[in-house]
Amino acid sequence: MDPGGSACGTGTAPNTGVAVSSAAVAALLTATPVSGAVPVPQALPPGSITHQNSQYWTWAGPRNWVSADGAYGIKIQSGNGLLTLDRGFSSVVCASGNNVQESVTAYYAQQRATLRDSLRANWRKVGMEAARVQQLPQTAYGPLYFRQSFKISGKAQGRRFGGVVQYDYSLANGPTYCYARNTARTAPAPNLRKSMRQLASVEASLAYFGPGV
Repeated sequence: MDPGGSACGTGTAPNTGVAVSSAAVAALLTATPVSGAVPVPQALPPGSITHQNSQYWTWAGPRNWVSADGAYGIKIQSGNGLLTLDRGFSSVVCASGNNVQESVTAYYAQQRATLRDSLRANWRKVGMEAARVQQLPQTAYGPLYFRQSFKISGKAQGRRFGGVVQYDYSLANGPTYCYARNTARTAPAPNLRKSMRQLASVEASLAYFGPGV
């Protein structure tokens, strides 16, 4: 399955201290409205170039931005390390349940608990607000594809950060193994909207050439 648009596993975002793990599907931070809508990308800054560190991913962004990636995830950061886009995907054991709704409910309960614990362990003065779980259009995402977003805020290393954690979950290949895709955007609270639009533009440029799951 194409991750083209997110369970990350590229490390820990500097300056936030929140771990990102595909195995645990842990705290992936992304700043979008709580409704889960993706912010409208703004034009990439002048001088942006196409970056490629491996055979798996390409992306467009400012020349001094950097990335680390693998077959199942990528983390992109601004030159000063304060703006972060983290995306990844994996095959996971489907959450238990007698039907689709029970599995979806159980899965997102697990993610909420993981996110809450991770934020409290790494940030201070944490805020967390959940959007409702949505089933996304089959024409765009395939059958039984769900998403929940969490608007978050907190303080790390003397800075206020904002973001949204977005968890995707598909049971299309269930009932044993399901698909998880998570996306994270974080940035300092000042000028957060502008930073999120810029990260959305970088996100929109992502191209994946790996094996999928």
